[in-house]
Amino acid sequence: MRTAIVGIGNSLMRDEGVGVHVARALVDARLPEGTRVIDAGTDPDVAFDLDGFDRVIVVDAVLGGESPGTVYRFGDEVELDASGSRRACHDVGFLEILRKTARRRPEVIILGVEPDEIDWGLDLSPVVRRSVDRVIEVVQQELRRP
Repeated sequence: MRTAIVGIGNSLMRDEGVGVHVARALVDARLPEGTRVIDAGTDPDVAFDLDGFDRVIVVDAVLGGESPGTVYRFGDEVELDASGSRRACHDVGFLEILRKTARRRPEVIILGVEPDEIDWGLDLSPVVRRSVDRVIEVVQQELRRP
């Protein structure tokens, strides 16, 4: 199974960049053959490069209304860039582009982390930094799932 792990976010805006931090942490991890880690930053056009993957795991900051550091798991039925309680921190049409461009629609899993601090800075807040290990565990669980 070909799987892409896509970290989304602005690493200049503290917790908004949690997806990028997770992607960078996974680059040196032992991952199953056929797995590719992509640091997408704030570029929704990376979705154009995902055709041919069976599964796409997206990691992003998500405003879900829970405590900072909470880890969420959604399927692609959720509209992360729509207004409402469950939305990505930035207005990226990543899922929309993926849905429209993929010849064969992959399974999409969204792992979100509730941010604590969205402000200028390169480091994650302490509570979100502690959640990165949990997100990596969930990614590993998803990769073991058939």
